Amino acid sequence: MISVFLWLSSSSVSISIPLRGQIMLAFMKVLQPKTVEEAYELATKNKTAPMLAGGCWLRLGRRTWPAVIDMASLDLRYVREEDNEFVIGAMATQGDVERFEPLQQFCGGAVVKGVKEILGIQFRNTATMGGSVASRFGFSDIIPALMAVHADIVTFKGGRMSIHDYMKYRERDILVEIRIPKVDVPVAVEALRISRGDFPVLTGALRRDDKGVEVYIGTRPGVPQLAEKASALLSEKGLSAAKEAGQLASEELVYQSNSHASKEYRMEMVKAMVQRLAKEVAQ
Repeated sequence: MISVFLWLSSSSVSISIPLRGQIMLAFMKVLQPKTVEEAYELATKNKTAPMLAGGCWLRLGRRTWPAVIDMASLDLRYVREEDNEFVIGAMATQGDVERFEPLQQFCGGAVVKGVKEILGIQFRNTATMGGSVASRFGFSDIIPALMAVHADIVTFKGGRMSIHDYMKYRERDILVEIRIPKVDVPVAVEALRISRGDFPVLTGALRRDDKGVEVYIGTRPGVPQLAEKASALLSEKGLSAAKEAGQLASEELVYQSNSHASKEYRMEMVKAMVQRLAKEVAQ
């Protein structure tokens, strides 16, 4: 049985979650900023405090945090269409994105497909887009899709940058929103799972535009990465070279084993995944 205890004060909330007498997750102090600027100031002063957005992955941990920064009061839950971009606030949930009709057809529905197979609807209605990106999880479904639609990330201090640059950005900062240029091109995404509801064992996305073809592979189990040689081959020879490109993708990126899949399995599966992605984009 899980119990949750809250102690309220003028500036913080302390939360502990015991399970059968043992603390699984505890926050000694919950900081509750009202503005993004205040959240940034708290983040710089409390360098070890995690930022609580949806909190779905944080809840899986077993530790006591001296403090946590609760982002719930920030006005960042929105998904909207502007003249040249789609804009997704950091506190918008995966479910908000899934239900946003203009994104359901954009780039073959790539962004929506990137979230709709993540666990169950209850999870997607809690997990936030900002948390999903900022965590930079190697097993992310959504990051390859965002890479393929050339999304930009806007942070409070660092400003706007490509999602590729954000993956390497290590400043303590607040992710404010995701911006996607309205360039509607063929994009295919896929997350390979052993069974529905599992963590993916391999993820991928393929984009084709007038500049060429881009292939992104994630869950190797590292963070998604551009398969440069495979992309160059498809750009030069066309999608009919997908089998050869799949072989290149299996050779040029680093694959490893973990509890979900072996290195060898991932290297074999990526060959078929590239072919499936290329076939979908070609249709």
